[in-house]
Amino acid sequence: MLFTKTAIATGDLEAISARVEQELRTHKGKYILQGMAFIIFGVLAGALPVATALSTELLVGVVLLLSGIFQLVLTLRSKMHWWSLLSSLLSISIGMLMVWKPLAGLLAVVTVMAIFMTIEGIFELLLAFEFRPVRNWNWMLFSGFITLLLAAILWIGFPAFDVLYLGWVIAINLILYGISLLMLVWKVSA
Repeated sequence: MLFTKTAIATGDLEAISARVEQELRTHKGKYILQGMAFIIFGVLAGALPVATALSTELLVGVVLLLSGIFQLVLTLRSKMHWWSLLSSLLSISIGMLMVWKPLAGLLAVVTVMAIFMTIEGIFELLLAFEFRPVRNWNWMLFSGFITLLLAAILWIGFPAFDVLYLGWVIAINLILYGISLLMLVWKVSA
């Protein structure tokens, strides 16, 4: 970690800040490219919220279906424990349900997205505090708070927020994270 509990003294914070800024300066182009990609995909997700929500649901369904089939084949070939067989059958069943009944699966995806965004928001806040010695670290902090707010909207409002709002929540999250990356490297001197 860049910012650790042992780095309490001002000299240590300055050293950490210098290391973080050097890392950002060295890989500035990669951070800019990544930030722009998040913003572009966020705008697309916001422009097509229903497609975003349904494609997210279908992607999760396909991943579950394919990973379940793969796990089943490996389980049968290696004669693994019965719980591995049950796990693969559960994955296949849920995946099939999500692919063939996408609207029913969307409610599950909304719940999973709410869990994911809650955890992601917490991690963004922790990352923001790790970047605290760097100028514009507060953009990452802002992004973390907004991600937690969006997660709360999903928790409070689903199923009313299912299709349309899930797409917009994903879009806002992508855009804000992209902006936070760009702002993090904005003032780093070349």
